[in-house]
Amino acid sequence: MTDNDPERHPDRDNDWIARRAYSRWEEEGRPHGRDADHWHAALQDWQTLQAASDGTTNNAGRRIAEAQASAIEDSLAPSNQPARPARAVKAPKR
Repeated sequence: MTDNDPERHPDRDNDWIARRAYSRWEEEGRPHGRDADHWHAALQDWQTLQAASDGTTNNAGRRIAEAQASAIEDSLAPSNQPARPARAVKAPKR
């Protein structure tokens, strides 16, 4: 098994990593024998993106939980009771 074996790392997007490694190879002028270097650099790029994505997801989850807690404290949370329609406002007489 190699480091890019999908069975060893099923959570990785090996297609993205391979495309990124190929792009790096082309950017460097298609040098011979540097495939492992390009793969590892692309893997680091993918891991950086994953970490940023996980951080964003965690922050969003935390902010949603804080907003829900605040709404409950302020009695703004949705209830199971149906909303009552607002009373119609009469237009002023002329």
